[in-house]
Amino acid sequence: MRPNKKALNINLLTIIAVYFLILIGGIVRSMGAGMGCPDWPKCFGEYIPPTDNASLPENYEQIYVDLRVKKNLRLSNTLNFLGFSELSAKVTNDPKILEATYFDVEKAWVEYLNRLVGVTIGILIILNMWFSFRYWNEHRAVTWIAIASFVLVLFQGWIGSLVVSTNLIPGFISFHMALALLMVALLLVQRIWMTSSNRMAVMGKYVLGILLVLFGIQVLMGVQVREQIDLIKSTTDLSRSSWVDSLSSIFYIHRTYSLLLMALIAYLFYINYKSGQLNILLYLLVGTVVVEIILGAVLSYFSMPAAIQPVHLLLGTVAFGVIFYLFLSTNYKLKQQ
Repeated sequence: MRPNKKALNINLLTIIAVYFLILIGGIVRSMGAGMGCPDWPKCFGEYIPPTDNASLPENYEQIYVDLRVKKNLRLSNTLNFLGFSELSAKVTNDPKILEATYFDVEKAWVEYLNRLVGVTIGILIILNMWFSFRYWNEHRAVTWIAIASFVLVLFQGWIGSLVVSTNLIPGFISFHMALALLMVALLLVQRIWMTSSNRMAVMGKYVLGILLVLFGIQVLMGVQVREQIDLIKSTTDLSRSSWVDSLSSIFYIHRTYSLLLMALIAYLFYINYKSGQLNILLYLLVGTVVVEIILGAVLSYFSMPAAIQPVHLLLGTVAFGVIFYLFLSTNYKLKQQ
């Protein structure tokens, strides 16, 4: 099957845009700007955020709390219908739901930028789906997975609205993040299918499989650590220098666990070096994980600097994507070392 250049370029641009959105999302969280716009898809009732609160009604805080409560009641009924009674109770009873959101022009525009990037990805996903039909006759699965990506981005948009309506309940934020990784995975599968006749040879299929599972666990632990940090920041008056001491044991497991991952990556690099199968993605993986570990140490020993947090998140998701793509690229006819 001959790859279509336009389809490949749109696919790559969409992948890059999703990673950019992950970075912007990390910046939003590190700034505490997740509720910079208390409504969705508008921002304080406008399609373009206000630059001051002069145009807002005097009781705007309560107005958006009431709107949030009504929306969450509908969500709660849906969750109950689907059998998620525990989550339904959390959505309606969590005290964060009733917390008022106060206008902050900087946070409003940061969150607005986050949404604009999300809209851009939606447009790219539509283009990605459109160009995927060029593979309909030769490899129909390429088109189907592009359609699945389109459905997922619609679902992701809905979950984004719930993140706002539930006032950043941690479970929804983590699920929102997991969907972004799933989006990357679908786009990478599509890309590997579009280039199936020109697939790179990589040694270590089983090493990559194990690494993929273990790295996925590491990402999930990192998400839980981040949730704990958000909780500490929002519910206590502790200084940044005290945050690490207040984290649970999962933080220390997350930190030490990275050494195991680095050892596996070093072994993967070694067996491909010995067999002459090194490629740019293997170099990228090693470099990304080394920088990721360094940034993790900076976060741990230098009071969780806000500027490092989104970069740490981005590099972790990039490494996961590279591992996944390498796993998809393994040549099953090659002998494992």
